[in-house]
Amino acid sequence: MKDQVAVPIGVRRILGPTILMGDGAYFDYEAPEASPITIEDVAFGLAYTARFRGQTRALREDGQRCFYSVAEHCVRMSQAMLSAGCGDRLALAGLMHELGEVPLGDLPSPAKMMLPAFKVLEKRLEAAMWQQFELPSLSDDDVAIIKHFDLRMLATEKRDLMTGAIPGDHWEMLGGFEPIASMSITPYRHPDLAADAFLNLWSHFNG
Repeated sequence: MKDQVAVPIGVRRILGPTILMGDGAYFDYEAPEASPITIEDVAFGLAYTARFRGQTRALREDGQRCFYSVAEHCVRMSQAMLSAGCGDRLALAGLMHELGEVPLGDLPSPAKMMLPAFKVLEKRLEAAMWQQFELPSLSDDDVAIIKHFDLRMLATEKRDLMTGAIPGDHWEMLGGFEPIASMSITPYRHPDLAADAFLNLWSHFNG
């Protein structure tokens, strides 16, 4: 598995559908397979991307609303998978399961249902980055396990972070999945802490 990918020849600069990444390379939406990206791009990109479009309502000790990032979601999910005995291979996949959101952001699932072309693009970008980082191939059973933990995390986040929800409010997408009883989410005080936790887990899996 690679921490970063060498800059290839032929990736567009500025012109065309490209964005500048934190480590200085341009990511090309039309040629994701040829676009360089580093693990720091992933960690900090997800750490500064709000989950739930920033609409979480949990409060810190000082009464301020918490920021909860996609990176923290990934870290907590990966840790839960390790605690459940899934092993490093699947827990690494859990850590990296939101790769498509690095260049695209976190579009809420209800909105994605209305934008099938967006879902196709997200899957293509995710697959390209998955290959670049030399992540493990996943069987249908592996994908089902990751989805299971993703939904358990969603239920846990609803319980701990979406305190503005009406009591007994039913989210159909949860499909009956329950929160993780052993987890209580108090978000990191700064996005950089989520990025650091993400990078530490990455190092654990690649040590």
